[in-house]
Amino acid sequence: MSTPNLTPEAPLEQSENRKILCVDDEQSVLNALKRLFRGKPYEIFLANSPADGLELLEENCFDLIISDMRMPEMSGAEFLAKSLDIHPDCIRILLTGYSDIESTISAINTGKIYRYVQKPWDNDELLLTVEQGLEQLSLKRENARLMLEVEEKNKSLEAFNHQLEDKVQLRTKQIHQALAKVEKVNAALSQSLRSTVKSLYNVSSMTPHLGGKTAFYTAELCKKLATTLECSPKEIRATYLAGLLHQLGLIGSDESLLSTPWQQLSADEEREYFSHPEKAVLVLAPAQGLNAVSLLIKHQFERVDATGLPSKLSAQDIPMGSLILAIARDYYMALNGQLTGTRMSRDGALEHLHGLSGDIYDADILKILPDFVENESSEVQLGENEQKLPLNSIKPGMKLTRNLLNERDILLLAEGHIFTEESKKRLEVFEPSGGMTLEAYVIANASS
Repeated sequence: MSTPNLTPEAPLEQSENRKILCVDDEQSVLNALKRLFRGKPYEIFLANSPADGLELLEENCFDLIISDMRMPEMSGAEFLAKSLDIHPDCIRILLTGYSDIESTISAINTGKIYRYVQKPWDNDELLLTVEQGLEQLSLKRENARLMLEVEEKNKSLEAFNHQLEDKVQLRTKQIHQALAKVEKVNAALSQSLRSTVKSLYNVSSMTPHLGGKTAFYTAELCKKLATTLECSPKEIRATYLAGLLHQLGLIGSDESLLSTPWQQLSADEEREYFSHPEKAVLVLAPAQGLNAVSLLIKHQFERVDATGLPSKLSAQDIPMGSLILAIARDYYMALNGQLTGTRMSRDGALEHLHGLSGDIYDADILKILPDFVENESSEVQLGENEQKLPLNSIKPGMKLTRNLLNERDILLLAEGHIFTEESKKRLEVFEPSGGMTLEAYVIANASS
């Protein structure tokens, strides 16, 4: 076995170093990766075999691993699977050729791989993938620390979690305790609300289907709309924060409720879901500096036809920030499939919202909305409306918009796959029994 390269690339800022391990049997590939990360705040470790990589993993604590798929001693998939035993929370990226797609699908399941990148890679795309992976790891670790505090308190109160109301009261009490601690710290930091908002966002993101990039996108759109509508600086700030924290009252809700699209909620589920703004008001009550934000969140489900919740306010009485939040929130929910169950394109989402102009949404705000959603990335929106189709209705050239799993949650095809006759035939062996069929989320135009 060759001696592993134990000398890291000199970091730009030692205090902010993140350790990255690159494993490939080709020295030219390792050199290319080393050049790619030069000048970045990372320590780069190089290993030219899986064995050397495992040795480095035993001696160092890494944040991210990049491994080639094809190596002589063991495959990249096998190496990354072994790395799970040493650093289970490490971000894993697999470099793979087009011909390795079948083994790559298997590797995603066995090695808990964050993302795979096809060779030859695009430098900007690989750098962005690494940055996003490290950002996700940081948030996960920060949330884990907060979760430990919450879990310790949950142990003494588990007996009360059988009833939904008890669950809500428990989560509210825990959040108040966490908020009190955060506010005490913030008082020593010149009474800044920035840390409070960040902490509240992190607590929200600990719940599946809440927080994340969608909250940031919603907040940014709220800010742009409020600025164009000439709101005051304080109103713009409050509207932005309302967009960031608008789901705060959903903390503690059942995951099944959060993962169900609005149009598929039962009457009981609707009542529970649409009560979350008033729960957020209770959570935010101790933070006096966020009273304006709390008000906007409370009235986010009011309607301009005066039939909304919780107060059935008429259009002129609904706060402008709440009217803006409703449009920004529902635009991204339409893109994410949370309204109908299938994701809409930009044009599909705009058409859906305009169809409800004057009933739910303010017509004047909707008029300026298209100006701010022209050039968003494909990560945010599809080129056309998504469809959910059975396997026998899928045509070659259609593009898979979500990972395709079988009834045992095994990954069959990864998001982004372009269907061919061959790939359709391969899936037929995974068709469930009892007359059921596999269904996939797709768009018709593979170029979208």
